[in-house]
Amino acid sequence: QVSGAGLTAKGKVRLKADGGLDVAQFSKVSLGGWLDGAVQIIGRGAARAVGLAVTSGTIDIRKFPSSRGSSGSADGSPIAINLDSLRITDGIRLNGFAGKFTLKGGFKGDFTGNVNGKAPLSGTVVPSPNGPAVRITADDAGAVMKAAGMFSSARGGALDLTLVPRVKPGEYDGQARISTIRVKYGSVMADLLSAISIIGLLDQLNGDGIVFNTAQAEFLMTPDAIEVQKGSAVGASMGVSLRGIYHSDTTALDLSGVVSPIYLLNGIGAILTRKGEGLFGFAYALKGTAAAPDVQVNPLSILTPGMFRDLFRAPPPTLEDG
Repeated sequence: QVSGAGLTAKGKVRLKADGGLDVAQFSKVSLGGWLDGAVQIIGRGAARAVGLAVTSGTIDIRKFPSSRGSSGSADGSPIAINLDSLRITDGIRLNGFAGKFTLKGGFKGDFTGNVNGKAPLSGTVVPSPNGPAVRITADDAGAVMKAAGMFSSARGGALDLTLVPRVKPGEYDGQARISTIRVKYGSVMADLLSAISIIGLLDQLNGDGIVFNTAQAEFLMTPDAIEVQKGSAVGASMGVSLRGIYHSDTTALDLSGVVSPIYLLNGIGAILTRKGEGLFGFAYALKGTAAAPDVQVNPLSILTPGMFRDLFRAPPPTLEDG
């Protein structure tokens, strides 16, 4: 058993006939509060860096030690990771996480996992100035968002998500794009359309759903919140813009934007407005929680052309405000 400097490990070491390391197997390793699992250190011969395998357990990246730059091992030390759970934020984890990585030129590799044990995704890790950056893809964006507790009424859509670490540990600049996603009946969207009294769109929600050809967002992600700095979803039936904060730890909402019905026609004037907003639209705000949203709509905002809309709406909240 080994202990010290935040590390405790219990296991055994097996040597090769020439005295070199064969494998060191540790059935229980706890390191710095971020790793709790079983680890193998594998000998790869003289003058070669050892290989590392995490064969079970959990990792909490919220507590991961700060790592900057992109330096790595010259010979590409292999790292294989198979976890029961990889904790990302208070409300989001990847179960069944499996990945193969290398330290050659910096930490990089590929992985797969299931968001909160329900929605599969895959990803790639590459070096960046403030630590590893991640690109995530999924064939069912709606399932990913539902599993993450963000938006339960979306169905389908291909997800492409990029997370680049900021200087402060645990914070990421993110960009997301979803193609051809369908929104069926759900509390937030139904309450919003009911407040605007657009019966035709409510009927679509109850039927096959409203199709958005593209949805995209730029955001800041912290361990307990997501600040949407610029978000939009565009389809023939409707365009939606979105800005504000979603607290992933409590599911509390503080979001606002504009809903533009009949976006195919209304969006002709969108060159004068923000992405997702038509020339005419209804300003809205979402408070409360994702499960019980409080929807507020300004019906007179339809009379304000998009080019003048910013003169009458308050700036969205930011994480720096609180």
